[in-house]
Amino acid sequence: MLRGSFGTLDVAETGAVSPTAEDLAAGAVRDGCGAVIVAGGDGTVGGAARALVATNVALGILPFGSFMNIARAVGVPRDDPRAAALLIAAGHTIDIDVGSVGGRPFFEAAGIGLDAEAFRAGRAIERGDRSFAAAALGALLRRSSTPVRIEIDGRVHRQRILQAVVCNGSWYGWGFEVAPAARIDDGRLELVVFGDGKLRVIREFVAAAVDRDRPARGRRYRGKRIALSAAQGELVVHADGQIVGPLPQTFTVRPKALRVYAPR
Repeated sequence: MLRGSFGTLDVAETGAVSPTAEDLAAGAVRDGCGAVIVAGGDGTVGGAARALVATNVALGILPFGSFMNIARAVGVPRDDPRAAALLIAAGHTIDIDVGSVGGRPFFEAAGIGLDAEAFRAGRAIERGDRSFAAAALGALLRRSSTPVRIEIDGRVHRQRILQAVVCNGSWYGWGFEVAPAARIDDGRLELVVFGDGKLRVIREFVAAAVDRDRPARGRRYRGKRIALSAAQGELVVHADGQIVGPLPQTFTVRPKALRVYAPR
C-alpha cells in the first residue's frame, strides 16, 4: 500500500540505545527523503518529529501505542494502523504548531510541578537509580503550591501553582484531556493551572483518566508566549516527558512548523 504511493520505501528500526527515532528521522532529512513514517507510540513519534521541525519532510503516523495523543490531535485513526496507512497513502498533509521551552520542542504539552516530579521519578526508576528515584518521590510527596508570576503575551497574572500544564494540543501523557479548546494549529498555547491541594489535583487527573469525556478542571490562559517564574521553591518543567529544568522558563509556539499526514 505505502510502497505503491511512495515508490522507494526504506525500513529502519530503532535500537535499545541507538539509533533513536530522532537519529533515524534526522538521517532521512539529510538523505533528502520526502516523508518519515513512524510505527510506534507517542515517544517514538515525538522523537522523530523533533528532527522534522522546520523542514519540508512530512511525518506519517502508524499508531501502535496506548494513547497516541499526537495522532489524536490531528485526526489520525488511533486503533487501526491500516486506516492510518491509507490516510498516508492519500497524501494529504497539514502544518501543525510546535511548542518550545528551554530549547526543547514539544508537541503534546510541557508540565510544571507535580507532573514533572512524577516524570523525573519514573525516569529514575527506569534507570534503576533507586536513591534518586526515592529522592524524587519524596519531593513529589512534599510538594506544596508555590506563588508564581505568569506573563502571557505581556499581561501579568499571579497565582499559586501546585501543578500546571502548557498545552499544544488537547491531550497529553496518559491520555489526559486538559485543554479541550486547544487546537494544534491555531498558533497559540494553552496554560492550565492547578493551585489547590495535592489530593484535589491528583483526583482531577484520575477522574480525567477514567472518564475520557471529562477534562481535568483548572484555570486556563491562552497566548503565544508564556513566561513563568517563582520567587521561592523549585518547580521543575518537562517537555513531552523530557526534563528541562526548574522555573523560570519561557514557553513559545512555532506556528505551523511541522508537516503531518492527516485527514482532509
